[in-house]
Amino acid sequence: MTWTYSQRTGELKHNGRIITIGYAGRGLGYNKPEMEHLANIGPLPKGKYTIIELIESHRTTGKYSLRLLPASNNKMYGRSGFLIHGDNSKRNGTASHGCIILDLIYRKQMWKSNDRQIEVIE
Repeated sequence: MTWTYSQRTGELKHNGRIITIGYAGRGLGYNKPEMEHLANIGPLPKGKYTIIELIESHRTTGKYSLRLLPASNNKMYGRSGFLIHGDNSKRNGTASHGCIILDLIYRKQMWKSNDRQIEVIE
């Protein structure tokens, strides 16, 4: 089964069912698909990704980050290093440099589901 994440709405779905709302991108690029090509501003590019690793403690993104591997046919605009991780301590919507930001409970749910495919859509 598959996860889907919408760049525009922040909706995370599993098998078509809305699970939660997150965000990706920062400043003018916050949830703006048209800015996916801008490093450190726009959301991660559309396409298919595999969740390849659980990072229990990451030096900058904190606990329980999920590493994403883009499909070889994704148009990545030279961007890389995407994760699904939590917000900053201020919870002010500025933690993303393109990564998907979700609360811990949903990152755990994703990892424990064993469904390792996520498609990022507009």
